[in-house]
Amino acid sequence: MSKIFFQLFFMFISIVVAVPATAGTITIVADAWPPYNGLPNTSEPGYGIEIAHQVFKAAGYTVDYKIVPWNRAIIDTREGKYNAIIGANIEDAPDFIFSEEEFGVSKRDFWARKGSSWRFTGIESLLKVRIGAIKDYSYGKELDKFFKKNKELVQYVYGQDPLVQNIKKLLSGRIDITVENKNVFLQKAKKMGVSSQIISVGGSGSIDNLYIAFSPKIAKSREYAEIFTKGIRKLKDSGKLEKILAKYGLEYWK
Repeated sequence: MSKIFFQLFFMFISIVVAVPATAGTITIVADAWPPYNGLPNTSEPGYGIEIAHQVFKAAGYTVDYKIVPWNRAIIDTREGKYNAIIGANIEDAPDFIFSEEEFGVSKRDFWARKGSSWRFTGIESLLKVRIGAIKDYSYGKELDKFFKKNKELVQYVYGQDPLVQNIKKLLSGRIDITVENKNVFLQKAKKMGVSSQIISVGGSGSIDNLYIAFSPKIAKSREYAEIFTKGIRKLKDSGKLEKILAKYGLEYWK
């Protein structure tokens, strides 16, 4: 064999060794819900997405994050079209595969137009207002039960950014209140420039863990859930998790 052949051969081997093996792509979907998951391919895609990228990259996977209406995200992921949804609590999709570790928590507040005299004083106080909610969101067992029993009081929206619709309906007087995660609502209202027009009128009192939930139809989902569990623990131990949260003005939830 010629000297040139050996040189080319070793060049090829060097290139192969230099390129890391890729285990595959994990597609994660949800509607936009910053600061947990924001817009794809931006400097702030959401801290949950940044965690997912780091965890799965370390395991050799690429994360593909897409914006999909929440109700469609659940249906399509359940059928195996996508690998996972992000920002789910267990009530959202109880048949999905969940990791042992959450990536955050959700505390829900009720929101009304500035000047509203209504306050949340318990579940029965909701009988006096028109409520804006998002289709196929779980709001905790108590609220979910109330919404199901009192359908005439609840107006549902859906789409890629349904919170914007609820805020617009609130300000136009088509609904009296809406309920949403405090971090999500405040960020969205600020971005829309309407923070001064809306007030918090009480908290629901429930706090839910938030997960990346994996498709029950995909055989490797349990493996993905285990990778995420171990990966986020490593991020926490190394201090990298706190740095990701700090970028979004947040602190560790435990």
